[in-house]
Amino acid sequence: MVSTVDGPYAVADKGVLVRRQDDGDWAVVFDDGPATRDNSLFAAAATDDGERVWFAGSSGALGYYDVTTNEKHDYTAPKEKTSTWEAIAVSGKAGNEKLLVANGSGEVLPGYVDGCCPQWGQVSKPDGTDSSTGGSGATITGLAASPDGYGYAINSSGSVFMTTADDAWEKIGIENAQVNFTDVYADGETVLVTAGSGRVYRYEPNCKNWTPLGVASVTLNSIAHDGDELVAVGNDGVVFRKKGNSKWTKRPTPTSNDLNSVTLSDGIDAAVGKAGTILERGDRDDQNKKTGSQQDGSTSDSTSGDSTSDSTTSS
Repeated sequence: MVSTVDGPYAVADKGVLVRRQDDGDWAVVFDDGPATRDNSLFAAAATDDGERVWFAGSSGALGYYDVTTNEKHDYTAPKEKTSTWEAIAVSGKAGNEKLLVANGSGEVLPGYVDGCCPQWGQVSKPDGTDSSTGGSGATITGLAASPDGYGYAINSSGSVFMTTADDAWEKIGIENAQVNFTDVYADGETVLVTAGSGRVYRYEPNCKNWTPLGVASVTLNSIAHDGDELVAVGNDGVVFRKKGNSKWTKRPTPTSNDLNSVTLSDGIDAAVGKAGTILERGDRDDQNKKTGSQQDGSTSDSTSGDSTSDSTTSS
């Protein structure tokens, strides 16, 4: 799930892309994937200006949707890679973006857009196994790209990697984590990783140190950051929020379905999960006015500031 200049977008099984309309309803943009093959889409990322949504999925499905022109562009099976793409990250503005896309074999393919079509770089495996001979690379479970162009990858073996100045990969953690990593966020100053056992790991680049934070009692699957606000979502419909220096607090939700992705924006914040579940929350500035003196660090939760809804989309 991503935020764009046209509001939130989300991907789903069978090649479905949906968007939130101005009237609050969610509508299907297309339902057959980038190559009209009904291949499921598992990951999405937006350009820094929010004008393009890139998506990736099964059988090498890859492409983008331009929200300003309402046009879909198909780049399925780049460099003849037809295995399932598990993660994607994008940095830069539309027409000048840098891509990272990863598959279940632990391979990461970089791409560079200069005006029009992407040019694909050399496939590599962040864990150092030999991509040309197959190797034994662990599955890449998440990718992130910071505005400064650096990429980050997490894998199923409990490792975190960062690209170097020459686009190689360097392992930066996390020692003795002993949990599965699910999502990674990076903005140039902050790196956060969500994981099993309800943990969030925060990276301190200056001293190259990771600090584990016990946020929830269930696996957290996705994290988003906007301004001074953090939101993490996970299994059993949990949503946790942190604002500024306050503590993480659990927010009420109307679902017990696992939530897989969350995005924050100036307008509508939204999360998506199993069975087509969509949760959304209205403008944060309006909510702050409604909630008055209610503090994020308090131990009680109030629904007065959360205009959430639970709906399903056809997919």
